[in-house]
Amino acid sequence: MIGAGAAAVHGVTHPKRISNLLIVAAMIVLVVPVALVAVPVSLVLAMGASGFGGGGGACGGSAPSVEAGRNVDGYGPEQLKIAATIISVGQQMSVPPHGQTLALMVAMGESGLRNLDHGDAVDNTTIGVFQQGASYGTPAQRMDPGTAAAAFYTRMLHVPDWQTLAPTLVAHTVQINADPNHYAPFWTSAEHVLVALTGASAGTCQVPPDARAAALVLVGAIQAKKLNFLEPRYQQQVINMADGTATRDCTIDPHVLQLIVVAVQTFQQVGVSDLNRRCTGMTPGAGTKSAHWKGKAVDFYAINRQSLTGADALSVQLIHVLDPYAPRGSSAGQSDCRARAHMSLGVLANITSDFPDTCNHQHIQVP
Repeated sequence: MIGAGAAAVHGVTHPKRISNLLIVAAMIVLVVPVALVAVPVSLVLAMGASGFGGGGGACGGSAPSVEAGRNVDGYGPEQLKIAATIISVGQQMSVPPHGQTLALMVAMGESGLRNLDHGDAVDNTTIGVFQQGASYGTPAQRMDPGTAAAAFYTRMLHVPDWQTLAPTLVAHTVQINADPNHYAPFWTSAEHVLVALTGASAGTCQVPPDARAAALVLVGAIQAKKLNFLEPRYQQQVINMADGTATRDCTIDPHVLQLIVVAVQTFQQVGVSDLNRRCTGMTPGAGTKSAHWKGKAVDFYAINRQSLTGADALSVQLIHVLDPYAPRGSSAGQSDCRARAHMSLGVLANITSDFPDTCNHQHIQVP
């Protein structure tokens, strides 16, 4: 949590009157998209129809399903049902596909995706699909694949740099097994199972490499009405970033565009209310000291056509979805809204601070 002085810099000393009125208006019309600004056809063609996720979103894939008689890399229907449970828990916890694959790898390496009621010759006290010891809970909890998976993910998310370390080393840190390379041979099969059950992969949701590439994806999302803006001026900023005509005062930080891409790939619909205020001349809140003035912030006012408050389940899910892809040192707004609702953000890797803000959107900013 940042201090009061820093909070003022982030835009909490004055109400965001204009943005608030716009957000209220958007809610009245049930988040109807604004009229689309003309977009060069070449940009959409360059982006391609598959540039962003549909349905459940490319980042997380669809809900896992197991067909009767299905076999993937030697794992049969009963084992795949356990895999589906592990994946489902990961999706519910907003763990990206890489983390879900890591959990599957561990379950394969520990039990062969079987819910064992015993351990091995080295330690016969561990049980369950993850072969967890007493520190993970009661025998009943450890023998429940869903509960065991949640416990594994919780510890995995506490491992520093788990997204970039070798998967087997992350697993070794959590499991505290003898051989740190024990799990490596199971990674490929874990990837195959994830793809087979959800359509996602550990490499899914790779963000576009630069600002223009990300903006191109967002242009396609605008055309598909997956991405809506409260103001055409903010939508135009994205379009100009895509066609290379953005002026210096109207540029948007590449990380901000990439995070919007991740949101669009993950959710059915995304509503954005604020981007670069220097470009529009808007100075609510912290004015020119706001991260918005530098093009380093985005305000999400709706997800899946539901308004955000910063303290609702979708706001928290959005933060967790974006966290693995945000640069370390990023921040989230609405800390006071969550405090009043007694809601915690839990464990985050890259969004390292939060601060007060108005409770009608979810603010995200990058360093």
